[in-house]
Amino acid sequence: MPQRKLGRNVPLFALILVLVAAALALVGTAGPADKSSRDAPKAKKTDYKLSQAPQAGKAEDYVGGDACLACHQIEVAFKKNPHYSDWDNTDKPWSQRGCESCHGPGREHIESGGDVERIFNYKKVRPQAVSDSCLSCHLKMQDEHANFLASEHGLNSVACTECHTVHTPHVQNALLKARMPALCYDCHGEVRPEFNKPFHHKVNEGLMSCADCHNQHGGFNVRQTRDSTGTDQVCFKCHADKMGPFVFEHAPVKLEGCTLCHTPHGSVNPRLIKRAQINQLCLECHTETPGIDVPGVPSFHSQTTLKYTSCLTCHVNIHGSNLSPVFFE
Repeated sequence: MPQRKLGRNVPLFALILVLVAAALALVGTAGPADKSSRDAPKAKKTDYKLSQAPQAGKAEDYVGGDACLACHQIEVAFKKNPHYSDWDNTDKPWSQRGCESCHGPGREHIESGGDVERIFNYKKVRPQAVSDSCLSCHLKMQDEHANFLASEHGLNSVACTECHTVHTPHVQNALLKARMPALCYDCHGEVRPEFNKPFHHKVNEGLMSCADCHNQHGGFNVRQTRDSTGTDQVCFKCHADKMGPFVFEHAPVKLEGCTLCHTPHGSVNPRLIKRAQINQLCLECHTETPGIDVPGVPSFHSQTTLKYTSCLTCHVNIHGSNLSPVFFE
């Protein structure tokens, strides 16, 4: 019985041996070929790290901007660009003018037939590398970019190319991708409804810009406002009559600032105040004024009398006065 059972299984056993032998033969022949392919020398390739801006190369690695125009038809648009100003400046090397001042040396890119990995490609690197590339020039200009890396945009990896485009800007001034405030709304969508309220700063109408109050490249004050001695200074650029100094100062104006009472972008209340009624705003601080907290007692401060519910009826110069300690006219 065991012999007959073994005899019936011999063809199957033989087939397994054949398959195992064939597999071993394939492994043996593939090993050397794979090894030879791994050991084969690789073509020279510029190492453009994702987090690193283009590095300066040797003089012979630069081919000049005119060589780029043979394939990239950008000359007409680029001539309107401020970066074009040094194109024919022979006092500077090509590493500081033309396309290669931003994209790095282009010889390998051209000799490889246009390999996009052999040139610094702003679309394929990390935001930090993009910013480092732009700041390599713009920091030297001593303009408003000095604090960009510590700004909210810089710390949140917002690259320069998120807002700017060098080759085909929609707004030629500052090479913007779109007009403000639409450009800002792409990220700051929560601000858009505030400028649609009945009372607002005229940003949507084009009479003001977000950049009038905020330094998008990095201010040194809260919310990157364009001032260095306090947030209110940016308000005083337009509202100079509220600045003072006054003989009699209203303490909250100096200590808390404009935003204690006003919402800067927009409000459903006149003068952009935070409360629907002015007395409600004043009572947040002036809760101990005689008569206010006792509605039944006759008093010129009684809030049961409609004509006295507007504090500004008497206290006209609420931001400060040179004549009255209680801010009468």
